[in-house]
Amino acid sequence: MEKYIYKRENKPLKISLIIIRNICLALLITLVFSFAFGYKFLNILTGSMTPTMPVNTVVMIKKIPISDVEVGDVITFKMGESNVTHRVVEINNSGRNTVLYTQGDAAQNQGSRETVTEDNFVGVVILHFPYLGYLLELIKDNIIIITVCIVLALFIITYS
Repeated sequence: MEKYIYKRENKPLKISLIIIRNICLALLITLVFSFAFGYKFLNILTGSMTPTMPVNTVVMIKKIPISDVEVGDVITFKMGESNVTHRVVEINNSGRNTVLYTQGDAAQNQGSRETVTEDNFVGVVILHFPYLGYLLELIKDNIIIITVCIVLALFIITYS
């Protein structure tokens, strides 16, 4: 005769881990498809676009022709080695060349305008996620701890 031992399951923990796994999987799929279709994600590191986009806002950028940019669009461009995200305040179409003049939302004077050409244009901001950059910085700074936690969680899910 066999003995049946009652094994107590921790259903809330199991459900929580399944939800976390599915959220991570959805984020991974979203990132893969967005990169495949030409989108980029960047983190706003300065306050030049406050209050619209505070520090640590993650922006989603789509590469489009510079001639399709309109006044009021928020764009990202290269300035040296850095990416800068500002609002287009003026456009100059001289012949085939389009020149954009940008300014951060926090700037008060016109002297802080930046000039953007086809050479340093990265793309237009289509979405922004305020404060998501804090989470990305946390993950980046603690990637080893997070990796160990994920492996342990997968081990618990698999063998429980």
